[in-house]
Amino acid sequence: MGELVETLCFRLHIEDGERWRLKQARIDARAFANHAWAMRELEYSEGEIVDAVTPTEKSFIKNSAQAVVRKACDAYDAYQSALNTWHNSSDQSKLPKPQPPATNSLGAFPLVMHHGEGYELHVRDDDRVGYRISTQPYQEKVRGFLRGANEDLDRVKTALDSSSELAVGRAEVVYREGVYYLHVPIRQPIELDVAEDAESVIAIDINERNITTTVLDRESRDTLAQLTIDYGQVKQKRQRYYDIKRRCEEHDKHSEVRRIGSHVENFTEWTLHRLSTAIEQYVQWFPKPVVVFESLEGIRNDIEYGSYMNRRLHKLPFHEFERQVTYKAHRHGTPVAHVGSEYNSQRCACCGELGTRNSGRFMCSNNACALEQDHSDRNASVNAAVRWIAKTETGDGSHRSADNYRPRKTPPEVRVRRVGSGRHNTDSGCVDVNRPTSSHEIASQGVLHTP
Repeated sequence: MGELVETLCFRLHIEDGERWRLKQARIDARAFANHAWAMRELEYSEGEIVDAVTPTEKSFIKNSAQAVVRKACDAYDAYQSALNTWHNSSDQSKLPKPQPPATNSLGAFPLVMHHGEGYELHVRDDDRVGYRISTQPYQEKVRGFLRGANEDLDRVKTALDSSSELAVGRAEVVYREGVYYLHVPIRQPIELDVAEDAESVIAIDINERNITTTVLDRESRDTLAQLTIDYGQVKQKRQRYYDIKRRCEEHDKHSEVRRIGSHVENFTEWTLHRLSTAIEQYVQWFPKPVVVFESLEGIRNDIEYGSYMNRRLHKLPFHEFERQVTYKAHRHGTPVAHVGSEYNSQRCACCGELGTRNSGRFMCSNNACALEQDHSDRNASVNAAVRWIAKTETGDGSHRSADNYRPRKTPPEVRVRRVGSGRHNTDSGCVDVNRPTSSHEIASQGVLHTP
């Protein structure tokens, strides 16, 4: 039995109380964070720092101040871990040096609060989730209700029910683009299925333009389903932001850089949540599934394609997408596993021979193989699924071991060609590499594009 902590984001609709109190509390939290970072640098323990934080009776709630200190200590420990990794790297010139934690551009720090003390949630008579935030002891409270996705609000209502297994945890007030948000963690006990007992293997391959999944039946190794989802708009917005940032910095327009950067960050986060939710629903269609990702550990150390390509690939949110899919799969008890990523898109999924990859097209070099060509990302996802099956059965997840567990049937034939205009065109029966096919049902959720 484990525990899943899922953080839900809500917009604060203020009905009573002064808005400036939230800003002042975040400014006051900065002092506690700076104090914690200074003491952590002097090698004080977290417990010693928490005990040293004693705000005056009227300035700040003590439990909230201690929660801010714990968050600041966690940020400093994460920085030290990243710094140690950077120092131990064989080639530090390829990795940016981690920067110490700091407050945001406006000099504030998130207001961290315990439920029942710094803040309190309740279900109102109009069926909305109301809140009460105490920024200072014995002072006016900030009250209102939460705005957010209906499914997230329902989870909070369930957590507030005393008979539920869900529980509300330590929340944070965050300010972004002129709006206050409340990040509410929901704690849920979970029991994951045993990965080795899975019947459906769902392998996910992710690159800078799309996400491709292949579902294999573990026993027969037949292909049950395949899905390719395009999220190329994230790449386009990141590239546009980089161009604008470079030009604005040349003219000292730093405020515009921050504004556009926040927009790109919000759009990326929104897109990843929509994509991971689509994958979450997709996974539940299959009996006893296991989700398999390619291991991306150390991938940035291995990428050296020049400054332009390195910037494009290093900035892609691979890890964040994997994190979101993982916790959403764990909601349903679905386990998540990893396999090696070496040559998955360059080896034929049917015979295991090294082939030729040209952009999105994979061509097998084995004349005796029934697979002439395939989409390289789909081919990679099949290889990942096969390697996991081999790893589970033999303990060896290499391509050589996986040769004994190749699919018995070739996947549906797909002719792949690149369309110069970048538009989707299926008149000739070809699949455009720039805009891979996607499920219409998932596309209708608002992120994907249908022809």
